[in-house]
Amino acid sequence: MPLSRKIAALAAAALLGCAAPAPARAQTIPPRATTPAAPAAPAAPPVIAPPDTAPRDREEAPAQLTTQVPVTGPLLDAPISRTTYPLGPGDVLSVAVIGAFSHVYAVPVTPEGTVVIPEMGIARVLGLNLDQAQERVRQLVGRFYRGVDVAVSLTRIRSFKVFVAGDVRVPGVRTATAATRVSEVLPDAGADPTWRRNLVLRRANGDSVRVDLARFMLLGDPGANPTLREGDAVVVPPADLRIVVYGGLRFIGAFEYRPGESLAEFLNVANAGGGFPSTAADTLLLTRFVDAVTRREYRFSQAEAMGARGQAFLMQPSDAIYLATVTNFKAQVTAQVTGEVVHPGVYPIRNDTTTVRELVEMAGGFTPRASLTQARLTREPPPVTRGEAELRTVPPEQLTRQELQILQVRQLSDARSVVVDFRQLYAQGGDAYRQTVRANDKLEVPERRSEVTVLGAVREPGIVGYVPGQGVAAYVARAGGATRRADVMHAVVIRARTGARELVRDVAVIEEGDTVILPYRDETDWSKVLQITGTVVGTITGLIISAVAIFR
Repeated sequence: MPLSRKIAALAAAALLGCAAPAPARAQTIPPRATTPAAPAAPAAPPVIAPPDTAPRDREEAPAQLTTQVPVTGPLLDAPISRTTYPLGPGDVLSVAVIGAFSHVYAVPVTPEGTVVIPEMGIARVLGLNLDQAQERVRQLVGRFYRGVDVAVSLTRIRSFKVFVAGDVRVPGVRTATAATRVSEVLPDAGADPTWRRNLVLRRANGDSVRVDLARFMLLGDPGANPTLREGDAVVVPPADLRIVVYGGLRFIGAFEYRPGESLAEFLNVANAGGGFPSTAADTLLLTRFVDAVTRREYRFSQAEAMGARGQAFLMQPSDAIYLATVTNFKAQVTAQVTGEVVHPGVYPIRNDTTTVRELVEMAGGFTPRASLTQARLTREPPPVTRGEAELRTVPPEQLTRQELQILQVRQLSDARSVVVDFRQLYAQGGDAYRQTVRANDKLEVPERRSEVTVLGAVREPGIVGYVPGQGVAAYVARAGGATRRADVMHAVVIRARTGARELVRDVAVIEEGDTVILPYRDETDWSKVLQITGTVVGTITGLIISAVAIFR
């Protein structure tokens, strides 16, 4: 079997923990001798061989594994690099010896930074990468066995303490691993939303590394967010020096000032490395304080800001960047048509230019079932005026009658409906469809209903057939006539075409789809009136008699 396949098989068995115990002789180191000898007999309990033991050949059968290696560990953002990962106390290594003598050992790195290979010796691996540690262990094993290969791999990452200090809500000790990055121990750095760019990572050996979380989060640069080591201290300074961005960059708000950064470098971070948004205007304005009050303005085109001029222009604390955006940039302007048209749907329009007639033609025209009387064009309601908004904050009892009427009419009226006489569609020379449409307008064309609804104090309330040219009285009569309790003086008609409410006395002809409502008249209970009147009169009479008796 090739050597690589042997190593893979042994490592897999170690991870699964499924191997049987090894024979006793496979775990025994032969006694020291000056000349290579035949396989030694099983020995007493294993001992660690002295460093000066001479190499010797072994011809024993490969041994099975006896150690189960744990497979759990921290989440990683990238594979562990054999050439850059520094070993330290708490790491667990898998040492596979392959050859005439085969075995896999799971050995932890001790607090002193060493690994102990049973029956062979001690190797110091503190601070070494995996390739360096493998070579050092190979030299140790080579003192005892010829013709074997050694493979060292990392099976568990160590955990340790780090310290967080400065402008954080909860400073103190954090638990980290060798794969933990600075941002992971600072989920709540600071109390404001400023992008932090000047964190200091102080190593236990005295080195300092500057951490730029904005560069890491927006550009995905892992070098700006290094991994932690034992004894590290993360210091978060207050973000009192800032640069503020307004307008058309991809990320706006406050960024911590980073000394020595140019305008081009800053914009690359604020735009997340993707260039300016397509809606951004071409001219960028930067304002800078000359003194505590006076500001100076600098203007750059997008090309200048990202070119040589921007590279040479260094940012300063309290700089502010303004970039306008293009209104409605490439926004699709559409209107919707629903109901009884040939092709309902959404259609492109030109704001305040496309007419209702053109919109209907794009939808294929009306179907034979379309009700032009009840067709309706609606639009986003206009904003409430400042005067009306102020009236709504005043208690009703403090409003005048006129102000109350204004609010009542506002509540009862539909401000979304555009007044259009759709009946003029087929009229000769009619121009009702010259009404233009706007973005997000909606044309609703219901199915024709040749009906009139009569409700309220009639003998047979409900729906009756529509007859052109008839008035309210004809429809009330067809609904069985008014009852004795009908309040004819306050009867109203709700127009299907506009939704307006009109008093019956102001309506000459009922239109298709209208609704006639006869309210009930409030009837006075005269028996209760007489009873109350008698009580009041009796009380007054009693008071008069008492007064006469007193003054006699």
